[in-house]
Amino acid sequence: MWELLRAMLAPALSSDREGNGSAWPFTIFWELFGSGQSEQDMKPNFKNAVNKSIKLSVPGRLCLFGEHSDWAADYGIHRGFCIVIGTDQSISAVAEPSDRFVVETQLPDSLGRPSGRTRQMRCPWTADHLLAAAKDQTEFFRHCAGVAFEILNRLEVPGGVRIRITRMDLPLKKGVSSSAAVCILVAKAFNAIYGLRMFPHEIMELAYNGERLTGSQCGRMDQACIYGKTPVLLTFEKSHGVRIEPIFCCHDIPMFFVDLAGSKDTVRILRDLGSSYSESKDLQRALGEENERIVRSAYEAISTGEAAALGNLMVRAQENFDSLVSPHSPEQLRSPLLHKVLNLSPIRKHVYGGKGVGSQGDGTAQFVARSIADRDMAMATIEAEFPQMRCFPLTISKNTSSNGTPLVSTALPTPEVCPESS
Repeated sequence: MWELLRAMLAPALSSDREGNGSAWPFTIFWELFGSGQSEQDMKPNFKNAVNKSIKLSVPGRLCLFGEHSDWAADYGIHRGFCIVIGTDQSISAVAEPSDRFVVETQLPDSLGRPSGRTRQMRCPWTADHLLAAAKDQTEFFRHCAGVAFEILNRLEVPGGVRIRITRMDLPLKKGVSSSAAVCILVAKAFNAIYGLRMFPHEIMELAYNGERLTGSQCGRMDQACIYGKTPVLLTFEKSHGVRIEPIFCCHDIPMFFVDLAGSKDTVRILRDLGSSYSESKDLQRALGEENERIVRSAYEAISTGEAAALGNLMVRAQENFDSLVSPHSPEQLRSPLLHKVLNLSPIRKHVYGGKGVGSQGDGTAQFVARSIADRDMAMATIEAEFPQMRCFPLTISKNTSSNGTPLVSTALPTPEVCPESS
């Protein structure tokens, strides 16, 4: 899903686009996430611009429930619902003002250690050059160029930025939205440097349009990584934008996700499912009413801190996916590695349940653990059984007010729904 930083595994190479760009005809449909705000309202006052370096960090995004319901909602058959949360892993960078748009990242050696080499893209701050870079399928940083084009074209920012990616521990192409994270990072860099004062949904829209400009098939849930570690409910409805609501958890819920070290073709999965959706009642039911039923229950389980209920819902969601969705892309969604890990007997006493992540396939699995100690045991067991796989901890954290009182989602009737921890 993200070729943007595949440079991390490639030989050092610098891409200098000055003088090599060409104009591309392109029209952008500008629609904020249900804000109703006009383009003119977003025109910034550049008196707030800063002339210094700014540190930025954006986490990845894990879809707990509701994968594929974002694009399915565009058919107008059923609303889409999903719950996402930011990962503990992130992309960090330093940004500063520049008369060009420059992105660079360090390259590791064969053992993952700093090598002193970098990959860099330098692009003149013109719409034609940025658009050409975004459309160039050989350009590793094309997603970044797409976001920069959106910002120049819509907000008329007078200059570019130089972004140096200093750290990245997100697994790539594993369903944790590493491409969306870097697009959000670029938009946040411009927002901070030029004092744009954008709301989160405006940053999300710029990042979404920028990534889509490259030809990516990303959905609108990916950019929710901007909300960090707060779990959010996203509701998708045709012609109504996206509704975003935070979920307040009463008790910590320990989880982890697993890089399966397999392969998947997200573009093929999306193409297969998209071509079948209009005619398949099973697919419509899976991504429609069945998904809504599970997401509503998961919303309540997270709000009340019920880890066991959340794990059981993951098992149920995976069963629905396997029976109703996977047959429409059998080559990609057979997922032998995913099912080996989900059915691994030695970890059953340590977890409440698990499921696939993102578009599914042999990319990533996620689990709800019975405790932090159980999480550690389960992760160690998986990595011992499958040495090529890597496990990453994740916690849905309890939200508290300034006086330490748990915050409860307003959709729930009374604070009594938060049971005391045993």
